[in-house]
Amino acid sequence: MIGCILTGHGSFATGLSGALEMIAGQQENFETVCFLEEKSLETFSEDMRQAMSELRQKCSGVIVFSDLLGGTPFRTAMIEAQAFEDVEVIAGANLPILLESMVLRYGAESLADFIAMALEAGKNGLVHAQLPQESEMQTVDDEEGGI
Repeated sequence: MIGCILTGHGSFATGLSGALEMIAGQQENFETVCFLEEKSLETFSEDMRQAMSELRQKCSGVIVFSDLLGGTPFRTAMIEAQAFEDVEVIAGANLPILLESMVLRYGAESLADFIAMALEAGKNGLVHAQLPQESEMQTVDDEEGGI
């Protein structure tokens, strides 16, 4: 199994984790590490390193999902990951990537395969949805013999 860490600015990680749990239930080998204003960078780094270490001992690999490419949580995760084998970092976390990843992490053949599938799920979760305009709806009704 691949362990997962969710990190980000403020309550991003706990909020997204709460949404994940509401939909998919409580997850094993899943940690959140929040970068809060009142937390020093040193403490945040220690928390990240500890989460990586604990998950790496139990899992075949670890993925850190970060909120923002280049942000402090992302940079810290990248730096701390250097001390471990098979710990990778993904930026741009969203709910679709997490939902899909919670299933994929049980059967992924490799960390690289898992990352590729997770990224695809995250991208597919971004959609510009629009409701049809009233004039378009009338045309559809006329064509389908609607009332």
